Amino acid sequence: MMFELVYCSKAKKDTDSIKIFEILKTSRANNQKFGISGCLVFHNDIFVQIIEGDSKNIHHLYQNLEQDERHYDLNLLWEGHIPKRNFNDWSMAFHDLDEGGINEDEILTFEQNLFQLSESADKTSPASYLFWLNVRKQIIGWLV
Repeated sequence: MMFELVYCSKAKKDTDSIKIFEILKTSRANNQKFGISGCLVFHNDIFVQIIEGDSKNIHHLYQNLEQDERHYDLNLLWEGHIPKRNFNDWSMAFHDLDEGGINEDEILTFEQNLFQLSESADKTSPASYLFWLNVRKQIIGWLV
C-alpha cells in the first residue's frame, strides 16, 4: 500500500529561478532514487506539493522539508495510505515565468491552464483533492 502526503509552504523572499532549479535538480534525483512520485507547484511565492511512495521514505522527505530554510510556514494538509499512486508517471515540471520577459497575458494563460488541469485531475484521495484545491486557491491568491 502506498502512502501520500500533501503540504503547502511559503517561499523565502529571496527565492529566485536559480534556487528553484536547485530544488528541482535535487528533488528529481532523490525522488527517483527513493521511489517517490508526485507534483510540485510553485506560483505566487507559494509551494503546494503532493508526494507519494513508501511511508518511511515519505516521512523522511517531509522531515527534510521541515528543516529546509528555503521556505517557511510549512503546513501539512493531509497524510495517509492510498491503494495506488495517482502521480505514477509524473516528473516535476517547471516553467520559468520570469524567463524572457513573460507578459501578463502569458501568465494569465499559464494560470488558466493550471486551473483547468486542477479541475480535470483525479481527486479520488483526500490528499489529491486537497492538493488540487490548494493549487486553485494559489492561483487566485489564497490558501486553506
